[in-house]
Amino acid sequence: MANAPVTSITLLKSLASGTDSARWAEFFRIYEQPMRSFLSARFPSVDADDAIQETMVALMRRMPDYHYTPDSNGHFHNYLTGILKHKAEDALRREARESGKRDKLKERGAADAPREDPDGWKLAAMNAALEQLLSDESVNARAREVFRHVALMHEPPAEVAAAFGISRTNVDQIKRRMVQRLSVLVSSMTAEE
Repeated sequence: MANAPVTSITLLKSLASGTDSARWAEFFRIYEQPMRSFLSARFPSVDADDAIQETMVALMRRMPDYHYTPDSNGHFHNYLTGILKHKAEDALRREARESGKRDKLKERGAADAPREDPDGWKLAAMNAALEQLLSDESVNARAREVFRHVALMHEPPAEVAAAFGISRTNVDQIKRRMVQRLSVLVSSMTAEE
């Protein structure tokens, strides 16, 4: 990371202990600009705000288990840069997938031109059903959050399992149940039309 700040062992220990949330603001103030510089130099097409936010979330989850030993682990800024690079690459992969989906929808739309816009209606129904599902208070709040992280934010299921303190199998079960509920909601909305 260019112009990497000197890492304060005291700051890292207090972040790891999780006892002083004000220290995260201090950390962000110190590392935000070097992270932005890294992204603009190596990943100019990535939304820096999103990548930095995802990096901070990942770091907050990992800090309780992180032990700063520069002789064996390398410098902290290398660790931070590794997370930031991973999040930027994830963003590029998501963009490529979304771009591919948009291209396929355009191709399908061209082939289906004489018909009305069923894909537009299905997409609107899907968005409405998703919003309804995520705001449904009869659905367990943790299940909604797990689903949001895995299905919508495309976070690796193993990381989500670790973050929520559940097994990978539980993450898969939650996702499957939520997708089934979502499918039922979409079916009911499209049947009404």
